[in-house]
Amino acid sequence: MDTPMLRTGLDAREIMRLVEHYRAEGFADSEELLDFVEAFWGLRIPRVKVCPEHTPPAEYVTAAFFEEVQNSVCWANRGGGKTLNGALATWLDAVFKPGCETKILGGSLEQSQKMYSHIKERFATPPFIPLVKGEMLKTHTKMVGDGSIQILTASSKSVRGPHPQKLKLDEVDEMDPEIYEAALFIPQTAKNIKASIHIYSTMHKAYGLMNQVITEAAQSGYRIFKWCILDVLEKCEGRDCYTCALLDDCGGRARNADGFIKIEDAITKKRMASREAWKS
Repeated sequence: MDTPMLRTGLDAREIMRLVEHYRAEGFADSEELLDFVEAFWGLRIPRVKVCPEHTPPAEYVTAAFFEEVQNSVCWANRGGGKTLNGALATWLDAVFKPGCETKILGGSLEQSQKMYSHIKERFATPPFIPLVKGEMLKTHTKMVGDGSIQILTASSKSVRGPHPQKLKLDEVDEMDPEIYEAALFIPQTAKNIKASIHIYSTMHKAYGLMNQVITEAAQSGYRIFKWCILDVLEKCEGRDCYTCALLDDCGGRARNADGFIKIEDAITKKRMASREAWKS
């Protein structure tokens, strides 16, 4: 993936001028925000509603940034960009909301580190180094403007302590229910930034924690953003639907897709996996 400087053709000073502009003036709308992400992260977040009952990932990213939603669940397929979208949402908050603090908790320390590593890679890009206060540590980054990003270990002691505004829970289906319950008390509103909990997970277990979260979402106040492999599939061009292994699932909808997963990769996954695993 290209770095932001290579993508835009701008030098670090020009990029920082644009960043400072958006920090001062904000983004006009969702399209401007997504265009910025595409230019500076080199990411085109899928924007098209492929499956009628689902939401494209871009809808989550913009709703999270503009705080149209307080607490949310991203329920999506493996490899569907859940963790990357969580990292992106965290990065945008850290850069454009001075004083915004986020804690990241995964089902394991390794899972927490996956989201944090995406963020560190971006801040390590030359144009954005000036936004970081001091050295980027293994588990903690402080931002110019008093924001911070910290990853937590999956322990009772780790989830007790300071109360940032944002909490990101990655792969809750792999999380200890007691740790999950304790973590819910972490976020608190401060500096005009709303407290929020954002959950990202595939439903690995039929009666696991993610199933409980989804079942109780309306009562708990979570908005569900749901997408599947079809919603993040690349645009299908020139293929014969009637000879395609994805026909039963796709029904031709991928002709409208604008995602990143290669069609051949999706076909391979379907052929290799059991029907139950594929549906999950």
